[in-house]
Amino acid sequence: MERIIIYKSKKKAFIITVSSILIALAGYLLLQYTGKEVIGWSIIILSIFILILGIGTFFDRKPKLILTSRGITETSNIREEIEWDAIRQVDEFYYRGQYFIRLLVDRNYKPDLLIPTLFYRFDRMYAQQGVKALFVRVSLLDMGSIRLSQIIQRMIKTDNRPEVLKSL
Repeated sequence: MERIIIYKSKKKAFIITVSSILIALAGYLLLQYTGKEVIGWSIIILSIFILILGIGTFFDRKPKLILTSRGITETSNIREEIEWDAIRQVDEFYYRGQYFIRLLVDRNYKPDLLIPTLFYRFDRMYAQQGVKALFVRVSLLDMGSIRLSQIIQRMIKTDNRPEVLKSL
């Protein structure tokens, strides 16, 4: 079976790790030369958390999205395949500094699978339209939100999905 597997980006993880080291250096310099100990230690502690995030992202090799000819599987929240026919619309979504892919799924499709999101305002708005929104964060993935939404839209519109996967 043809499929596309999307992982977390090692390049972005490396950038986060290097930037955390630079932030720690800035905190150390601030601590040593200005005498602002609270700010210096706060920056150093923050950089340690960023370093943990970067290293964890670098070594995390679990797939985050799996696109097959039958549907899409998001492995961090949903963990179950959503068929292409159930998805009404897909687009990229920017909210509070992060990029998301928004999948609008029929409200009656696997209701126990579709848990409420953190976007309660949007959940109420979509409930009036008879759909359920699923948000997939793409900030640390190998593929950008625009490219990923284009691939998903092609998969929704076509009937010959295995051929589309082979062409990608």
